[in-house]
This record gives sequence, structure tokens and C-alpha cells, in this order.
Amino acid sequence: MMKTNLSRRDALKLGAGALAAATALPLAACGSGSGTGDASEEKSSYKVAMVISGPSMDGGWGQGHYESLKRACESHPNWQMLEPKENTATSDAATAAQSYVDQDVDLIIAAGNEFASAWGEVVAEAAEQNPNVKFLMTNTDPEVDLADYDTVQNLECVQTNLVQTGALAGVVAGFLSKTGHIGFIGGMRLPTTLTKYAAYVLAAQQINYQVQGHYNFEAGFTDASFGTKLTEQWIASYDVDVMWGDASAVDNGARQALEAAGADTHFDIAQPIDAVGDSQPTVVASTVIDWMIGQAMDEVEAGTFGEGKVIEANMDNGGVYLGTIADKVSDDLKAQIEECVEQVKAGVLVTQEDVDTFKASL
Repeated sequence: MMKTNLSRRDALKLGAGALAAATALPLAACGSGSGTGDASEEKSSYKVAMVISGPSMDGGWGQGHYESLKRACESHPNWQMLEPKENTATSDAATAAQSYVDQDVDLIIAAGNEFASAWGEVVAEAAEQNPNVKFLMTNTDPEVDLADYDTVQNLECVQTNLVQTGALAGVVAGFLSKTGHIGFIGGMRLPTTLTKYAAYVLAAQQINYQVQGHYNFEAGFTDASFGTKLTEQWIASYDVDVMWGDASAVDNGARQALEAAGADTHFDIAQPIDAVGDSQPTVVASTVIDWMIGQAMDEVEAGTFGEGKVIEANMDNGGVYLGTIADKVSDDLKAQIEECVEQVKAGVLVTQEDVDTFKASL
């Protein structure tokens, strides 16, 4: 009896997850049509899909990516968006990506670098067998996260200007804190998290040099009750009155503690979506990220996408910005905040050198 050697691609196609994923329906709101998978043909329509580790409407990370994708589709009517694969475990990530490859999806997006280690073989096989299929990974450093990849010719990454993001939050915190004590919760002690926190505190201290920062970099991303308890502790011990977070569901817990302490005196700065509204009484502003998916689509259409290039989301290209400021903030204070926002954009309020020095002390 002959033994047949299956490639990873073939093995994944046999998986139940891939068979179920093949039935994914397109979202009509983002155009129509499908790719041909033939690089020799001039294409008039394209398909795009996204894999997310959590729900797409989580009020944070997943929703930020989902909304960025929807905006990109709205400005690119010749692109058809397939239903995203939500709540994808790392163990299922390769199967999820392969199912999209098998549908000749033109652009497959990983919402975060957590799938980088799982997608290497899928990316390599697609480069050889499905050259029209491209991959975009957000929050990913190719030199670190993709060091073991055999090829990046069909892949690009998106990185955020974290100094700008943190500084925008710090400006708001510096103006709104009455006690001079501000808090930050991070899901993990990552270099990106440390950069955000450093820029946050440094910018706040440019507004009020007496500001002190309080942090936790190991909160995880799912336990809202931890965020509530930690924020309650900081309020009781240090009189913290402004919070900014990088911990998804944990941030929601922090907002509950702030609201219990008084939504008119205790404030939250949201990220990465614009969350100001009646449903979030403590949120006074948001640091918003657009994941530059539209630029990636343009490059796919132009035939210039790939080779491991990095797209930076920043204030110049609209990838980073300060969202709506709540009505509870006075017009005079809003004007002062906006003035400092321009200094953040110009790179003069907080510098990368300042951030690196601060991070070394953490």
C-alpha cells in the first residue's frame, strides 16, 4: 500500500474547521464580485477577509479592526468583505487562514501578531501556489515576529506610532486629572505596552509636572473584574482619577470602578475605537487607531503589495488620532487639548528619546 504524504495545506483542508469556514458568506455591504485567482487576468473585483482572536464587536481590539475593515471597504466598493472568523484560537489560526486561501481571497488580515507563528507555512505555500493571495498582519514587527518565515513576498505588516498614541492619551490625562495621579493597565508586559505607558506619563507631565503614573502590565485581557478591583485600589490608595488602558475587557472593568467613584470626577480614555457616548459615562476621549487597510488594498490593486513592507499608522496619514471629546469637557479645555495635539503630531511634545529613557526605568 502506498503512503501518501500530505502537505500542511492538504491536511488543513481536511479539518472540520476548514470545511465549515468554506461556507462563509460575504457581507453585501462591501461590494460584490470575487477574485479569479489568476495573476494573468486584469481584475475588477477583490475579496478581503479577517481573522480575529476575539469577537468582532468587543468594544476594543477586535471592533477597532472590524471597523477599520468596514471603512476600507466603503472607500473601495470593488472589494467584497467576507464574514470575519471571530474567537479564533491560535491552534485554529492556520486552518482559518487556509480556508480563505482556498477561496482565493485577495487579502487575508490577521488582527494582531498572535497568529504570526501559526501562519508561516500557510503564507509560504500561498506564495508558491496562490500568488494572488496576500496577507496583512497588524501590530506586527517583521524582524521579530516573522524572523522564522521562509518568505514575506506576499505579506505586509501594520505598526502604530505608539509614541503618538500614548502622548495623545497623556495630554487628555494631564489636563483632566485634578489629583495628579493617573493609571494605566496593560494586558502583558510587552515593549509596545511600555512605549505607550511611557509616552502617556511623559505627555501628562508636560501639562502638569507633578503627575504621577500608576501601572500594571500583567492584567491579561479578559478579566473585567480584575480591572474593577485594581482601579478601586488605586482610587482608594492614590486618588487616581484618570485611567487609560491597553487590556481590552479589563479596561471595561476599570470603567465600572471609575463610574462608581463618580463619572463627573473620574475619567477614562478609551482605545482603539471612539467610545465617547451615553453608554460610557466615564469616557471623555479616545485614542483611535485605523489599521490602514485601505492603503493595503490600493497596493494589492497596483501590484506593489508585499516583500514584508511595514505600513505605519500615524497622525499624518490618519492612522492615529484623538477621537471625540466629551461634552463635559469645557470648550476652553478642549482648545488647550487641541493645541497640544498639534504638538504631538509635530513630534515636539514627547520624543522617542524621552520615551526610551523613561522605559529604561520601568
